[in-house]
Amino acid sequence: MEAERPMADEHASDPADREDKKARRTPPGAKTMRLGAAADPVRPKPAPEVVRLPEADVEPDSPPKPAGGATHAEAGALAAEAQSGPATADTDEDTVVAEPDEAPPGEAPAAARPDQIEPDRDRRRVARPSGLGQAPWILALSSFGVLLVAVGYAGGREQTRLALAAYWIGQIVVFTPVVTRLLTRRLAGVAESFTLVMGLAFNQYLLKWFYSPDQFRFPDELQHWLATTIINQHGRLFQPNLALPPAVHFPGLAEMGAAVSQLTGLPVTAAGLIVAGTCHLGLVAALYVAVLRSSHSPATAGVTCVVYATSLHYLFFNSMYLYQTGALVFLMLTVWASQRFKNGNGWEFGLLAVAGTVLTTVCHHVTAGALVLTLLLIGLVEVVVTRPRPWKNLILPLGATVVVAVWILVVARDVIAYLEAPLDQVTRTAKQFFSGQQQAAGAAAEVPLWELGIQALGLLFLLGLFLAVARDTNARKERDPWQWAALTGSAVFFAGNGVRFLGSNGPEIAGRLSTFTYVPMSVVAATALVQAVRLLPSKKPLKPGRTFTRRVLAGAVVITVLMAGARVGGWPPAGQLLPGPYLADGFERSVDRYGLDAADWERDMLGPGQRTGGDLTAIALASTYGRQDPVRGVGKLFYDEQWSDTDEDLVNTLALNYLVVDTRLGEQLPANSQYFDNDPDAGRITEPLTARQLGKFDDLPQWSRLYDNGKIRIYRVGGR
Repeated sequence: MEAERPMADEHASDPADREDKKARRTPPGAKTMRLGAAADPVRPKPAPEVVRLPEADVEPDSPPKPAGGATHAEAGALAAEAQSGPATADTDEDTVVAEPDEAPPGEAPAAARPDQIEPDRDRRRVARPSGLGQAPWILALSSFGVLLVAVGYAGGREQTRLALAAYWIGQIVVFTPVVTRLLTRRLAGVAESFTLVMGLAFNQYLLKWFYSPDQFRFPDELQHWLATTIINQHGRLFQPNLALPPAVHFPGLAEMGAAVSQLTGLPVTAAGLIVAGTCHLGLVAALYVAVLRSSHSPATAGVTCVVYATSLHYLFFNSMYLYQTGALVFLMLTVWASQRFKNGNGWEFGLLAVAGTVLTTVCHHVTAGALVLTLLLIGLVEVVVTRPRPWKNLILPLGATVVVAVWILVVARDVIAYLEAPLDQVTRTAKQFFSGQQQAAGAAAEVPLWELGIQALGLLFLLGLFLAVARDTNARKERDPWQWAALTGSAVFFAGNGVRFLGSNGPEIAGRLSTFTYVPMSVVAATALVQAVRLLPSKKPLKPGRTFTRRVLAGAVVITVLMAGARVGGWPPAGQLLPGPYLADGFERSVDRYGLDAADWERDMLGPGQRTGGDLTAIALASTYGRQDPVRGVGKLFYDEQWSDTDEDLVNTLALNYLVVDTRLGEQLPANSQYFDNDPDAGRITEPLTARQLGKFDDLPQWSRLYDNGKIRIYRVGGR
């Protein structure tokens, strides 16, 4: 029998029982017992003990007031089991609920679960049945939202007027009903919560897939499509990939894609979509079970997942065929397995944590580093708040550090130089910012005020929840390491958001950081929403009924606003939420038949590995479909009105063999502030390139126009 403390939880009791419970008082430290995995079919089940909760713990809207020295995780078990019903199982064992019969004479009654609490001796509460609850109907409605978004996408391609309205209505219908159900007190339990979370993740993956269902168009996806194709062709790992050299030493995702392609006979694109979708769903499932394991609350686990679904990169970057997508699921599985191992659930979980560390490392360099920091954070917090200090909990984090360091220093040494440039830029910009030096004008594209307003509103709400949970946790003198680790990680989340103001790469880096730091923030936000933590402290208890309904609706509205902020501040950019015709520097919307035809011609006629330059889209297609060696930093050649010796020197420095010129750069401004990689005029372009700038290459001696499809021209550089 283990000591558990009662806890105020929105899901812990029904309104019909509250008035009876308020009339009872019981000293803190009430005992409960969690029943075993299965009931004995022969021996009669003893009647459960009547558990009486203190008045403060019955109020659904009051801050949690744990008893004795019980931990936050132990208190959370009451809330979890109260809503999960008689057949609900947590991650360790099944829970069997016996009907509250009278105990035989001379026998001590067995401990009861919170949902078996008797209001008095003449009245007993009937436990709610478990099962899928309302999940099938909620997900059917959510699926209708997927259809609306697909209609919006089709309208975007045809440039119809109501396409954007259909998109936004569909996004809300996909998301908000699931959020509202997870916040209500009538949640059936683990089965319904998990079904809702996974159904939402599947529907949201469809939203990403429908944006470009026929092929990969985002440059990073094209790079990993090429890596997978190379493995299929050569049958070996670590083959050169000119489009993304560091990916050669992180072949985890490409290997999975190649395996699916070879086993099923599917093309690489179809195999990649399957692998990316499976990894995305695996990430959500692993996050769910990790939070369920620590909180013992299906509601908290479910709300954590839907809050995480509002992160900037969740819908697209974390669902794309990128090596980060393949690594994230292994990161979360490693965190879950390491916690199980440290809690004494068996050596097999330790082996799973080691395997997860290795798989994360060979999939993605940044995710591997994030895994090391996550394990170190949790381990250090456990050492600080737990007595006696569990120094052995640092073994797994230190082991993960060794694995990642050995791989990068011995196998993937080129990744160090690859990451140097963005880190140096952020460091340099941060020094300029704090020293008061003037930063370069037009370093980043201007963001509309309405977008900033939506994102700022969401951040303020998250900050309020964070401060409220931190206040209550400190007031309770909480000793739960998971709670303190989540709060510490949330503080890092807010610090990471400041990076978006540091240079042109700041927003991108901040978004990539939020992929990892938003996990603990989601846990904290879910804890506050499920337990109805007060944003402002007050001794006056809130009345049940309408107050609870208002809280559910307010929570659903605010999380929906967070989702909207992620859509306009994440990817695609707000102006490209819908697919459509060609846009200069529009990433997915810049890939069309003209660019694909030119890339195919390069592959067939030039041979692989030729040094080829051009705008962002030309480089992405030439290096993947065209199999050429991409040359970046050619923007100056385009901006000059007349050819100069400086341009000739730049050509020689870059060892340029071919130049791709898209004449549509003279028709449109760049959609995302720059035409070229390392564009010298990024953020300062006010008009398209002129005909003189784009046509001067025809007048250069020894330069030859080899290809022209009406939109794209390919030149052989003179003297090469």
